[in-house]
Amino acid sequence: MSTLEIPRMAVGGYTLVMPPGWDRIPLRSKSETQDAIKGIVDHAVTYLDPATPRDKVTQARLELHNRLNRAVADARHRNGVDVYLPVEPIHGFVAPASFLVSKVFPGFAAQTSPSEIMRHLTADFGPSEDIELDDVPGVRCQRSVPASPKEKDSVPSRQVNYVVPVPVPVSDSEEVSEWLIVSFTTLTPEGTPQDFLEILTELFDAVMTTFRWSTI
Repeated sequence: MSTLEIPRMAVGGYTLVMPPGWDRIPLRSKSETQDAIKGIVDHAVTYLDPATPRDKVTQARLELHNRLNRAVADARHRNGVDVYLPVEPIHGFVAPASFLVSKVFPGFAAQTSPSEIMRHLTADFGPSEDIELDDVPGVRCQRSVPASPKEKDSVPSRQVNYVVPVPVPVSDSEEVSEWLIVSFTTLTPEGTPQDFLEILTELFDAVMTTFRWSTI
C-alpha cells in the first residue's frame, strides 16, 4: 500500500455482527468485564451432565472463570477493547478461537505518513492484502505462529489481523493517531484438519464484512 487515503468522519466506536454461539467480553470497564465472564460461566455449566456432582460443577466453573480472566489479562496487555469467544459447543466441540479488538497509538512523529505507520504496525503480521472496513482502507494479514518454547502448554496457531486507521472528524485539525487492529487467533495443534482451520478463518472474514463504524 503506497498511499493511504483516510476519509474524515466522527467515529464513536464500531459494531460487529457475531455468529450464534459467540459472546463479547468488554474490557474497558472492570464491572462489565466481570459481569460478562459470570454470564459466560453460568451459560457454560448448563452443558454439563445434570448428574455431575456439585463439587465437579464448582471446579469446572472455577477453571473456566480463571481461564477467561487470563484471556482478559492478555487482551488488556494488548490494548484490547473487546474480546469475542465461542461459548457454545458445535457437535460437542468448542472452537479454540477468539477475536480481539484493540486500539493502538503508535506515537510517530507528526510528519510520518499513514502508509509508513501501517507498514510499521504490520511488519510482523505476515503477507498482507488491501481491504476496506466500512469505507476506511486498511490491510488484512495472515500468519502461522509457532508454539513458544518458553511456555509449557503453548501450541501453534493461525492469526489473521485486520488493521485500519481510526478516522478523525472533518473539523479536527489533528492527523490520525489511533489505529484499530482486529485479530483472529485459532490454535492449531498437531493434527488439526486443514478444512476445519479454513472454515474458522472464513468465519472470521465473514464477520469482518459486517464491521461498521459508529458515528457520533
